[in-house]
Amino acid sequence: MTSSRPVLLSADEAERAGRFHFERDRERWSRAHSALRAILADYLQVAPLELRFATGTHGKPYLPEHPGVEFNLSHSGDYALIAVSRDVPVGVDIQEIRLHADMAGLLRRLGETDLPARNADLYSRWVRREARSKAAGGALFDAPSPDIYAADLRAPEGYAAAVALRDVAPQPVYFSSL
Repeated sequence: MTSSRPVLLSADEAERAGRFHFERDRERWSRAHSALRAILADYLQVAPLELRFATGTHGKPYLPEHPGVEFNLSHSGDYALIAVSRDVPVGVDIQEIRLHADMAGLLRRLGETDLPARNADLYSRWVRREARSKAAGGALFDAPSPDIYAADLRAPEGYAAAVALRDVAPQPVYFSSL
């Protein structure tokens, strides 16, 4: 990896990263998962490689040794998005906006109706839907529960991003340095 940050992957994660065909994909995946370990370790005050992940029925990861810590990771293109909460299921999604992807068709297959015309708005709808599904820990094709609320996040140019929480409407707040 070309990053100066340490790689913080378990043996299983390193093996999974090694299965990527392209080095760029391997590096992106490794960076995102290393960042997740670093953030969770800091949050829990443990060493990053001490964290043991398990997955739910539909693949949502959790920390069996740290009940009540909710987190989610999404990565697309050059960016990753991580959210951590205490006792509130959370989901995030970030997607690189591709001009020739049939987002309207994908959303229709999920049962979404009244779709917007602009491609960027379709991606916003998509990331909100995926973030809600991830917060629920359910399958993407299952309609998320109405008690899961999503909000768009400010994303880099050419990307769409959202966060979702169960029973709480997300209120993104942005800070900037002076």
